[in-house]
Amino acid sequence: MQRLTHALDAVKATRSRKSKVQLLAALLKGLSKDELPFAARLILGRVLPVGDTRSLGVGWALLSTAAAEVANLPVGVVAAKSRELGDFGDALEVLLPAGDRHLPLLDVPPLIEQIAATNDRGEKSLLLKSLLKHAAPWEARYLVKAILGELRVGVQLGIFEEAVAAAFDVPLDALRRASALTPDPGQLALLAAENKLDRAEIVPGNVVAFMLATPNESVKEPIDPARVIIEDKLDGVRVQAHVVDGKVRLFARGQDEVTSQFPEVVLQLSKLQRTVVLDGEVIAVRSDGGARPFQALQARLNRATPSAAVLSATPVSFIAYDCLFDGEVLLHAPWSERRARLEALGVVINPYARIDATQPLDAQLDVAFSQARSRGNEGLMLKRDDAPYDAGRRGSAWRKVKRAFATLDVVITRAERGHGKRAGVLSDYTFAVWKGAELVEIGKAYSGLTDVEIDAMTKRLEALTTEKLGGYHVVKPEIVIEVAFDGLQPSSRHSSGFALRFPRIARLRDDKKAHEADTLENVQRLFEAQVGSGHREATPQIGLFE
Repeated sequence: MQRLTHALDAVKATRSRKSKVQLLAALLKGLSKDELPFAARLILGRVLPVGDTRSLGVGWALLSTAAAEVANLPVGVVAAKSRELGDFGDALEVLLPAGDRHLPLLDVPPLIEQIAATNDRGEKSLLLKSLLKHAAPWEARYLVKAILGELRVGVQLGIFEEAVAAAFDVPLDALRRASALTPDPGQLALLAAENKLDRAEIVPGNVVAFMLATPNESVKEPIDPARVIIEDKLDGVRVQAHVVDGKVRLFARGQDEVTSQFPEVVLQLSKLQRTVVLDGEVIAVRSDGGARPFQALQARLNRATPSAAVLSATPVSFIAYDCLFDGEVLLHAPWSERRARLEALGVVINPYARIDATQPLDAQLDVAFSQARSRGNEGLMLKRDDAPYDAGRRGSAWRKVKRAFATLDVVITRAERGHGKRAGVLSDYTFAVWKGAELVEIGKAYSGLTDVEIDAMTKRLEALTTEKLGGYHVVKPEIVIEVAFDGLQPSSRHSSGFALRFPRIARLRDDKKAHEADTLENVQRLFEAQVGSGHREATPQIGLFE
C-alpha cells in the first residue's frame, strides 16, 4: 500500500494531466500481476470489481466506531475532526497512532472480501479494526475513502486509460475499445499487462460501458439534417438490459446491477427468447402507458425489493432506444442498422423523427422540445444515424438538449465546505426565497462558479458568518445568486415546502439586494405552470425527498 498511497498523493497534488498519467503509469508498471487488479480499482475509487453486486455494508457509523477504538479516542473526537477537515479519511490520517507499520497491498483484497461476505456487523467491525491497526495512517486514509465511495484524486477514466496504455506499451485506441467492453479497471489492467486486449468482447450478462451524450441548452454547432434524427430525452434512469434466453439482468449507468428493483421490467423482457443487450430508460408510467415525471420514479429507486404497495403506486416500463447485441456484436454498426434490429424485436421503443432540411432548424427544435415536454419528457436527443455505438465515450454523435425550466433570484443563508480539492473552501450553498418578511429555504447548489469565484465567495461568506453548526456556516442573508433549475416539486426537505431539480448557479447577482430576491408566491406560480404543462405532478410520491 505504501507505493500506491505515495503515488496517489503525487497524482492528487498535480493538475497536469500529463504528470498524472506518468505517475500512474510508473506505479502500474511496477506492480505484480497479483497486485495490479486491486490497485487499478482503487485508483478509480473502487474496492470491489465492477459487476460485483454485493455491498460492503459499511457506513460512517461503523467505520468511525472502529477508528475511535483503534485510536483510543471518543467517537465524538473523530466526528469533530472529520467536520473540521471536511473529510473522514483525512481525519483518520491525523488521529490514528503513528508507527512504523505498513499494510501489504496483497493483504487488502482478502480483508475487503471478508467484509463483503459477512452480514454480521460485529465481524465487519473486527475486520475494519484489523485493517486500521495494520495500515499506516496515510494508507488508512485512502482505504476508508474508497470504502465509503469518497475517494477522489482527480483521476477520471480517460486519464486511467492513458496511464494503463503507457504502463504496458499498448495502443491507446485498442485500450479504449477494450475498456468499453471491460468496465472493471482491474480486469482491464490485467488484459493490458498480458497483451490480451483483443480478447475483450461483449459478454451478454456483463455490463458494457454506456455511450454518453454531449449536453447542450441550445444547438450552436452546425449539424447535417440529412444524417440527424430527433428523439425525446426520457425522464427516467438509464438502464442496460441483458437478456440471455429469457433470463434478464439490468444494470444502471453506474454499472451496478438493479435487476431486483424493477421486477416488471424483468417480466416485460423475459419474453425475448434470444440473446440481446439493449440500451434504454426505465420510466414511471401512468395507467395509459404515458410517461410520468422523474419525481414519481424516485419512489422506486434504491429499493432492493420494492413492496407490493410501491409496485402498485408507481409502475414502471423499460423504453429501449438502442441495440448493442442481437446474436452478434452491433457496436460498430451505424445507428440506422441498430435501430432496425431493435424494431424487429417487438419491444417498447422510443419513437424518433427526421429533421426537415427545407425548414429552419431552430424552429423545428423549439416545436420538438415543447412537444417532448408536453409528453412528460425531459428534452431532446439528437443522434447521427451513421454513427456507431461508441461505448464509454462522450462525443457529438449524440447530443442531449435540455433547457432550464426557469431561474430564481435567491439569498444564500448557509454555506459548507466542499470535498476533495474544495475541502478548504465554502463551495456548497443553501439558499432561500421570501415568504412575507421571512426567508424560507428552497435548495442547495454547488456548481456554476469558477474556482476564482468560489475563493472570493468563501472570503465573503466567512465575513458574514454568524454561527457555525456542525459543518455549516450560518450567514447573514446578504448575497443574492441566480439559480437555474429543471423543475419544482413539493417537498418536506426544505422550509419553503418545495425543492428544485438540478439547481445550478447561473450567475452572481451583486446588482441586487437581498430584499429584491424572489418570493414563495412566485415559486408557487412556477410550480402551477409546471403541473398545467404535465411536466410535474402536484403531490410528491412515496419516499420522495424523505
